[in-house]
Amino acid sequence: MTRTAIRLAAIAGCLVWGPAHAHHGYALFDRCTDVALEGEITSVSWVNPHIVIDLKTKDVPAYRVEWFSLTQLQQAGVAEALKAGDQVVIRGSAMRDPAMKVLSLVSEIRRPSDGWGWTRAPRPAPAGCPAG
Repeated sequence: MTRTAIRLAAIAGCLVWGPAHAHHGYALFDRCTDVALEGEITSVSWVNPHIVIDLKTKDVPAYRVEWFSLTQLQQAGVAEALKAGDQVVIRGSAMRDPAMKVLSLVSEIRRPSDGWGWTRAPRPAPAGCPAG
């Protein structure tokens, strides 16, 4: 391998690894407690790295929901299935800080009006969660 090829490979590796490394973890979320939010979607941003849903619930005027990436959902056949005005039930993990109104690790979204739904394959509970 030439020095130029090695340098190009190193640069390519840094470009790929950098964004993946910069992505957040889920330590700030209570992964042991499943939360269900019911409300009206006020906006949906169909963008990467996460599809972002803004939800207005009975008690909270602005809740942010971080769904999967656009690429993952397109591969699963879900493309722009939700829109502002939809009434939905969304299940996932909320941030540990109750002042932060963010839900992530979405496990289910249902739109009762027409029966549409999306469910993530079940995952085992993280270590340290109580059994049950």
